[in-house]
Amino acid sequence: MEGDREAWEELYRRQPRAWRGTSRVPDLGISAGGSVLDVGCGNGKTSAALMEMGFNVTGMDSSLGAVSSCEERLGGGARFIVSDCTGMPFSDGTFDGIYAVHVAEHLDDDAIGKFASECFRILRPGGRLFVRSFSPDDMRASGGKAVRNGISYHYRTPEELASKFSIFTKGNLDTVADRTRFGTIRSRSECDFTKPD
Repeated sequence: MEGDREAWEELYRRQPRAWRGTSRVPDLGISAGGSVLDVGCGNGKTSAALMEMGFNVTGMDSSLGAVSSCEERLGGGARFIVSDCTGMPFSDGTFDGIYAVHVAEHLDDDAIGKFASECFRILRPGGRLFVRSFSPDDMRASGGKAVRNGISYHYRTPEELASKFSIFTKGNLDTVADRTRFGTIRSRSECDFTKPD
C-alpha cells in the first residue's frame, strides 16, 4: 500500500481537485446532526454532500494532499485527518455512519478485511455503513484487478463486497450502471450494512 500512497500524493500534487462534480450518496436513515465518517475523502465531494445532509462530518484520507484540498475547499465545516483506513485513530463506537465511496476498490483482500473490522469497531451499535466500489462490469475493469498510474484497483460484485463485510448485517446490494457519452459503461457495486445492536 505504500507505493499506492506515493501515487495518490503525486495525483493530488498535480491535481488538487482531481474529482469534479458533486457526489450523490444514499440516505441511510441517520438522523440530522449524526456523526459520520467519510473514508477516503479525496477532494471532499462526498464530505460536502454529507454536510448538506446535515451531518457532523469527519473526512479521512491517507493522502496529505487530499486532506489539505478538503481543508482549503470546505474550511471549518468539517474535520479532516490523515490516516490509513486499516488502522483508524478513533475510539470504539465513535460514529453513527460511515461512507466509503471508491475506497474498497483500492484494497486487496487482506486490507479490505482489516478495513471492515475497523468500520465495525468505530461504528455505534445500529450504525450504518455505505460502500461504493467499481464493479467487474466497469469500462476500466480488466480481469478483476489492475494498476493505473501506480494505483491498484480491484473490481468486485456487490456479493463479493458483502462477503468482505460479513460481520455486518447486509442491507441493499446493488449494481449501478451508467452509459457515458462515448458509449462505454461506468458500473459500480453499492452496498449498505448495519452493525447489529
